[in-house]
Amino acid sequence: MLRLPSEGCVVDHPGGLSNTILACYGERSTPLRPGDELIAAGGVSLVVEEEEFWGRAQLPESWGAGATIDYTVRRDGEMLTLPVPIDPINWNGVAQVFAFTATTDAKEYMMYVGFLVIFLLAPQSIAARALFVCFGAHFAVTKLGWAGGSVLGAAFFAPGWLSTASFFLTSFWIWIYWPSLLLLLISFPRRVWPATRAPRTVTVLIYAIPVAAGLFTLITRNPILYLIVLFTQLVLIVVAFIAVPIQTFWRVRDRAVRAQTGWLLLSLGSYLVPVAILYPLSFLNAGAFEQFSSFFLTPVIYVFFTVLTPLSLGIAITRYRLFDIAVVIRRTLVYSILTLLLAGTYFLSVVALQALFVQLTGQESTLAVVASTLGIAALFGPLRRRVQRVIDRRFFRRKYDAQQCSHNSPNAPNTRPISTPSAPTCWRRCRRRWSLMGCRSG
Repeated sequence: MLRLPSEGCVVDHPGGLSNTILACYGERSTPLRPGDELIAAGGVSLVVEEEEFWGRAQLPESWGAGATIDYTVRRDGEMLTLPVPIDPINWNGVAQVFAFTATTDAKEYMMYVGFLVIFLLAPQSIAARALFVCFGAHFAVTKLGWAGGSVLGAAFFAPGWLSTASFFLTSFWIWIYWPSLLLLLISFPRRVWPATRAPRTVTVLIYAIPVAAGLFTLITRNPILYLIVLFTQLVLIVVAFIAVPIQTFWRVRDRAVRAQTGWLLLSLGSYLVPVAILYPLSFLNAGAFEQFSSFFLTPVIYVFFTVLTPLSLGIAITRYRLFDIAVVIRRTLVYSILTLLLAGTYFLSVVALQALFVQLTGQESTLAVVASTLGIAALFGPLRRRVQRVIDRRFFRRKYDAQQCSHNSPNAPNTRPISTPSAPTCWRRCRRRWSLMGCRSG
């Protein structure tokens, strides 16, 4: 596709609502610049719906190698008409386009390497295989396959069969990506219905139905079945993500399976939660979408989520330091609640002190911010201990009881004699849990 006649410019969303040029690699000099938004070529609109983009048969008059076509572009808010030379990109330009696409979002390579390592460590695990297929396809399409559709003129005016192949490739989400994640959720760390009844049949159907929907869309040019299957996949993934862990924690007493489920929740949650927030916002509220995406795509946050996902799944699959999930969950709960409490307290204290200064002096003062900051610093330690005590007592009762027994034990060094009202209760709990260290009497 890249060797077809085109203007030679890579754009961000080919054929979508924004055809903003990122770079140009044509042989001849072009009046187009990075940042220009392509609106039309030879009187043919380049801004269309996605289903109209692939396989569009209409060509501008005299379109071909060596021609010059008038392009309508938006540059700095101004509409311009520019004569643009049309030629195939040479092989050096093709290599540059591939390099440009492959290095976009280079931080994702950390995730690819992580899942490759997981597969090499546990090639027999169905979870490792599903992840390898899922993110292997993600790499092949987004870093290599998308290069073909990134040059607008070549992709927009490509022959029908080539456009069909490109559309099917770019719709990999429906026929390999989401099916692999769904298979992972119902098969790891234990199989659940319907995978327990007919695992092979379920696996075939998970992949075959989306492929059939994609082929139907290509043949009929009607995306309704494609959209129905895509929506159904997303619903099933959300239901499985919620229902399978609840059932596991409710019915399964195997500590290893429960710990693996916890790591799975942490990994897929860190990967899917940003997607679940950003994807609906992109349709509902463009302003909120920009704010949330700018937050999630900051280098620190982006790298954190990119590393956390394969790391957590690697622990779940290889069982390395498997039971540290309790520590992770405990600290996550403690510091998440602590952050919310401190942020709320800081905000309220600044507002209250500023209002007080306005009443007393008639103007705002930086002393309100200084005093609030000092107050938060002083509050951090006591509030953290209080929150941790509440979390331990509510969610980690065994650990809390063991600590209480240890503190109240008459044999514990440097402790006062048992005189607190909770001591008898503590010893009764300890005698019921002989497995806890240091809780035996006598």
